[in-house]
Amino acid sequence: MKPLLGDEEAAAVAAERERRGAFAGVRELAQRTGLDPPRLEALVASGACDSLGRRRALLWELGFAPRAQTVPGSGGEESQLALPLDPTAATPALREHSPWERMLADYRTTSLSVGVHPLTLLRPHLPKGTLSSLELEEARAGSSVAVAGMAVARQRPATANGVVFMLLEDEHGQVNLIVPPRVYERFRPLVRSEPLLLARGRFERVDRNRNVLVRELESLGPLARRCADEADVFGSLPAAHHFGHR
Repeated sequence: MKPLLGDEEAAAVAAERERRGAFAGVRELAQRTGLDPPRLEALVASGACDSLGRRRALLWELGFAPRAQTVPGSGGEESQLALPLDPTAATPALREHSPWERMLADYRTTSLSVGVHPLTLLRPHLPKGTLSSLELEEARAGSSVAVAGMAVARQRPATANGVVFMLLEDEHGQVNLIVPPRVYERFRPLVRSEPLLLARGRFERVDRNRNVLVRELESLGPLARRCADEADVFGSLPAAHHFGHR
């Protein structure tokens, strides 16, 4: 993962913006803040600079941003100089990031996405009958259901006799999963570390509580990779922590 800004660096960037006004472009951002290339690229990749243009074009322009160079000064002191030269080559027509690329970049750089949710992109490709968290509200208690989402929490309390409680997040909300011990033993790797899951089981409705008692689990990683490949995204699905796993 590319390094992100620390608190002090972020505060310095904000202070520079307040002092001299908004940044006109990424080259000016580079010149005025003095951030190193990896951090500038991380800002662009995460969408923090979307107001300045399209991400691919901004990354291209960063390659032409002049860097401050340390030069000897009088009295043994050193100073930082950067010549504000315009690039010698025009920005080419670059293909914009697909929704998959933007979403993956968000998770790689910030571990969350303020844009499209992974399940929004996966929903059209899920098995027929897979319910969203909204649709689950209308399901009949005791019925067999299938739900899909991103695993955002896992708990196995010592007092729960081996039961694992999971929280799946989709594009509309969250679904509580109850994984019995025998199911946990069967699908242990998926329960412990898989970021994207399809769960099948029995829907339980007790007062205001809504749960799915899990019968079986399936990784959505292979489906996500196929969808990403179809969207011209090259590379593998990020690791679990890129999708907010904790």
